[in-house]
Amino acid sequence: MKETEKIMLRVTSNNLKNLTLMVAFLCLSASGTVAQSTVQNDGAVVEQVPCAPNTISTYEQYLESSKRRFADEVEAAKRAALHGNRAANDAAKMPDNLTAHLLSKEEFERQTAYTGFECRRIKYMSDGLKVVAFIWKPKNTEGKKLPLVIVNHGGNGDFGKLTPWVGFGNYRYVSSGFVVIGPQYRGVDGGEGSDEFGGADVHDLMNVIPLAKSLGYVDMNNIFLAGASRGAMMIFLALKNNIPVNAAAVISGGGDLIRGAKDFPGMVGVFKNRIPDFDKRGEEALRERSALYWTDKINTPVLMLHGTADWRVNAGEALDLAQKLQESGKTYELIIYANDGHGVPLHRADADRRIIEWFKMHMK
Repeated sequence: MKETEKIMLRVTSNNLKNLTLMVAFLCLSASGTVAQSTVQNDGAVVEQVPCAPNTISTYEQYLESSKRRFADEVEAAKRAALHGNRAANDAAKMPDNLTAHLLSKEEFERQTAYTGFECRRIKYMSDGLKVVAFIWKPKNTEGKKLPLVIVNHGGNGDFGKLTPWVGFGNYRYVSSGFVVIGPQYRGVDGGEGSDEFGGADVHDLMNVIPLAKSLGYVDMNNIFLAGASRGAMMIFLALKNNIPVNAAAVISGGGDLIRGAKDFPGMVGVFKNRIPDFDKRGEEALRERSALYWTDKINTPVLMLHGTADWRVNAGEALDLAQKLQESGKTYELIIYANDGHGVPLHRADADRRIIEWFKMHMK
């Protein structure tokens, strides 16, 4: 058996028949229905400035910050395990030595030395609100039409928001010839409005389409969606609302917020604070945001990647969603990484490679 076959499970729409896999982990993401915005200036760029410079300048700083984030996640998993989160028991056992899973010094220097791209922080209009986003693109776009990846972040409010140098300026996408736009959603990073966790804020993703068209260098026939955790919920909601994209890829995205609320009670507070009228129509609102209940409306090829030690989003939910997509006759692929956590940090390079291959496979 090859090494890659030992560490992960791969499921496609062609080979899932009677799959049974026991996983005891948790969920955070989901999906729902929103009315289309009708504001005429949706997508119009009203402000833009160069991104702030990268504060991580040395390999040692990169290692230190990466290890610190990973250690914080392991500690959070340990605390969750003490409160009865069974999935967190496995997450807390993830290796303390993260170095083998990070960029080598050579790769770090290659990515940080890459000068062929630029980053802009913009504000654009969505439902009459000024919403923040980042654009990462090759410097030379004159006379070109480039494919676009819309990157959707996880979290809620300012927790989990995008930063200018996430993924070294989305190096893997930009160096592969893509333009990248990352919406922050309303109410985030100084944007107007309020985060509704999959409510009207889905318009902020939908309105990236007219924004992209206005730029002049985006190939509107080749647009893709990528996102993790809550970002997966936003992607499924946009697909439900027929956003015109070729394919999507989600990392650590579940599909059933109702189950997720039971598995991860800490999310209930987020739902109450973010979702309008949650106290009156909580289960209905969660169902609207949960792709598991309306896979018949997902008509775009979806690549899903998940780790079995993910205590924030139950890996079993990805399997349940794959089963429903299979039953609905949809095109999908599911990659399960053994003993990896939320955001698949131990296999992120492999995940990025697979995502880019998935997008290129679905280019027109």
